[in-house]
Amino acid sequence: MSYKWSVNNYKKWYGFNLGEFETSNNRFHAIYFLDNLTGSLLLSKKYTNNMKLSTHEDLISGFLNAFNLFMNEIKPDSIDDEIQEVNFRESRILYERKGRLTVIGISKKTNLQAERVILHQVMEDFYYKFEPAIKNFNGNIDPSFLQYKKRLENVDLNELIKFSNYI
Repeated sequence: MSYKWSVNNYKKWYGFNLGEFETSNNRFHAIYFLDNLTGSLLLSKKYTNNMKLSTHEDLISGFLNAFNLFMNEIKPDSIDDEIQEVNFRESRILYERKGRLTVIGISKKTNLQAERVILHQVMEDFYYKFEPAIKNFNGNIDPSFLQYKKRLENVDLNELIKFSNYI
């Protein structure tokens, strides 16, 4: 557990601190777009200045995909069962999947329903923009995937909730 106190704009942290995670208004630490069959990282977008999260994108996305594959392996009799989320005290990992695309968001654990809506809408948007490239993914990252990162940089993800029928 972290403790934060502020006196005249002087802030001090006790306990575990993930850098910018607590000060950003974005609900997500990072979002990863993976090819479900190969585990390849198609794109990632971080919403924090935490250097560990940015320098190890392939390692993090590989682990998140391997964890999902592991869960499928230990429960092979259930074809439609897949991991939905992993909870920690102050954050959670959410999974969304459509076809070969898996989108994984590491969130700040603000509101599960809102986080799910946002991640689902991001997944749907990415999938429909790049459906042929995703379905025919051969290991080469389509350059247009990288342009999607600019879209993620220019949109306030919290605004996606307003366009949802779920909340």
